[in-house]
Amino acid sequence: MRIAWPLLLLCGCTQEATIVPNRIVSNNPCIDAVLAEVADPQTIGAISSYSKQADSSSAPLAWARRYPAIGANAEELIAARPRLVLSGAYASSGTNAALARAGIAVRSFGVPATLADSLEQVKAIANAIGRGPQGKSLEQRMARAATPIRDRRSAIIWTSGGFVAGQGTIQDEMLNRAGFHNASARYGLRQWDILPLETLIRRPPDVIFMPTRAKGDDARALALRQRVLDHLRGRTQVVAFPDHLLNCGGPSVIEAMRVFKAVPKS
Repeated sequence: MRIAWPLLLLCGCTQEATIVPNRIVSNNPCIDAVLAEVADPQTIGAISSYSKQADSSSAPLAWARRYPAIGANAEELIAARPRLVLSGAYASSGTNAALARAGIAVRSFGVPATLADSLEQVKAIANAIGRGPQGKSLEQRMARAATPIRDRRSAIIWTSGGFVAGQGTIQDEMLNRAGFHNASARYGLRQWDILPLETLIRRPPDVIFMPTRAKGDDARALALRQRVLDHLRGRTQVVAFPDHLLNCGGPSVIEAMRVFKAVPKS
């Protein structure tokens, strides 16, 4: 279930290189994506292993590969001797307590539910590392990318596993700002719910945003979907929308809005 990935953010991983002490450590890929935009590269000691994988990274891979990866257990984090740990909101309270006893500063951040939340999170991360002006610059770029336009075609974001981003999600808000009406409510779906292929074929929206690459069983299911959706040509546009754009707010908002707004009017 790809949309539940934030619950898995803080699993352990093996360090791949020596971490320089007294630097910033992040074990959350969404935080990594913000750091890639606003942080002084010399201040970063380690990042999440998810940021080193093309199908889960929200930060540029070339940037991520410059740094060692770190896990979430207290022993590993304390051994890194960071000056600040930036963590997801799903961090273990026991881990955070151990870090506090060791005198290590920790800042935790959740998954933003709205664009406003995402802008505030960028500001908070930037301020936590002393890069307020750089954070402000990223906020302004995100706000410009999300400037509302008029269109009102119907659309859905149909992810791997058939999950659809419904109302009340940041993806729903971005669709609306790009001029689309989220068709998820038409199918009676909740915030994140599964839309069967048969139902979609019977009542397709004007635009379907979906991934074009997957692995293993997901790849076979995706190939089947694409063959079936070929029959909707002339009725529905199918637009490539990489799954990694669903993982975070922050800089991902800029790329996601670009994809949404680039869809030509038929």
